[in-house]
Amino acid sequence: MRVHKLFAHSALVTLLILVCSAHIGSPDAWYSGSAGPYPIEVQVAAPNVVPGIAKISILVRGEGVQQVTASVNKFDATAASPPPDVAERDGKNPELYRTDLWVMSGGSNAVTVKVTGTRGSGVAVIPAVVVATKVLQMDKPMGFGLAAVGLFLLIGAITIVASAARESVLDPGQEPDAKRRKISRIAASVATVFLATILFGGWTWWNSEENNYKGSLFKPLTATAATLKNADGLSVTMSIAESSWIKRRDSVWLRARGRSTFSPLIPDHGKLMHLFVIGGPENVAFAHLHPVTADSVTFSSLLPALPPGHYRAFGDIVHESGFSQTLSSSFEVPAGVDQSARLTDPDDAMLVRPAANGITEVKLEDGSTLKWQTASTDRKSGVEAGLRFSVLGADGKPVAVQPYMGMAGHAVVMREDGAVFVHLHPSGTVSMASQMALTMRQPGDSVAGTLSKRLAGMSAMPSPAAESLSGEAITFPYAFPQPGNYLVWVQVKRDGKILSGAFRVMVKS
Repeated sequence: MRVHKLFAHSALVTLLILVCSAHIGSPDAWYSGSAGPYPIEVQVAAPNVVPGIAKISILVRGEGVQQVTASVNKFDATAASPPPDVAERDGKNPELYRTDLWVMSGGSNAVTVKVTGTRGSGVAVIPAVVVATKVLQMDKPMGFGLAAVGLFLLIGAITIVASAARESVLDPGQEPDAKRRKISRIAASVATVFLATILFGGWTWWNSEENNYKGSLFKPLTATAATLKNADGLSVTMSIAESSWIKRRDSVWLRARGRSTFSPLIPDHGKLMHLFVIGGPENVAFAHLHPVTADSVTFSSLLPALPPGHYRAFGDIVHESGFSQTLSSSFEVPAGVDQSARLTDPDDAMLVRPAANGITEVKLEDGSTLKWQTASTDRKSGVEAGLRFSVLGADGKPVAVQPYMGMAGHAVVMREDGAVFVHLHPSGTVSMASQMALTMRQPGDSVAGTLSKRLAGMSAMPSPAAESLSGEAITFPYAFPQPGNYLVWVQVKRDGKILSGAFRVMVKS
């Protein structure tokens, strides 16, 4: 679904966050879908402090829209949902609505958008991972100004106390004697010590609160990646090294250390982890793998025949709370080691080919062509990226694709230095598992594991045979969050085979 140009230019550029929650360096949530009969595109620009204000932009397609509202609520909130805010229509684009929402609690939040109009009403739930990632700094001019005012008030308070002690008992016009002046000096000294003690106590309290806040800043689960030689060839493992995750079932250990309890993992597109391996000489190698695990700590997958060299590993996981995060690490593929030609999972895929630089068309393995419909040499950060692709047959006409893990396509965007990484779908940056978890949550799901069992049961149900999708262009709603050189991989499925194409693009500020 194509995002309107004016909506695209409304994308807000947020502070560079090298490691954030749902993705890396890409904090905004993008969603393309529907609210009942109304097609919508939503951008949630999450705050980087909590409490903070999330800026919501909602593009509603079609006529007859009467009102658009939005509200935000934590996944485990027990109180009634806050009243929705009415989004205001943009003055330049009648299809665009905006509102600001206070996010009072960090973690997995649900932004609920409701559209009401002549065609009825509809609701969409957009997962938003909101975490504190920084401490706001005082503006220096304001700081100096407040310090000057505080000093003035301090001197004024001491002066008032000294004057009161010296002259409050004297008759009008009577001059204070030496005794009264001495009492005034003593009173001023006592007042100075008293006020200094109060200021020191306030300073200590403030520093304590700041340190507590810094300690609560979000830190993603630490992970390690490595290769392991076995009978089947070479495997790659990603292990969660965070003690609080390894000890997640030990409530005594967690309480003793003041650690939070993590909810279980749930499958996204039927997989507990989507592992992306990127590297080799000049990042020519790319693999989308789905490792298996016995304990949700160590995930392992056969490594396809990738060239030796340094690799980055990114593992997407989703918690039962709807909280999604990307684990990151790196490893080396050694030279001279036999690697398996087969893959662990039928949805695994790889590509070893330099990304097309300044080219809008690349050949896919089956002879078809992947065309970037809106490729441009003038890409800018904070502006809708125009990730719109078509698959063309030998005659140059669009051809149909099959669903790949339930989607018309998947895309991966990475800045060459690894500071930005995001896994995209035509529905945006949001995780489908997160959306299901937030939409299907019931009051009885307060016990950890209840919802995940129900979701796992649903994912285990047999799905209908994959049918071909129309040859319409596949669009991934997104905006590059910062300037730099980017790599973009697009994956589609045709005739039961997963096909990948790679592009290279430079993004300006």
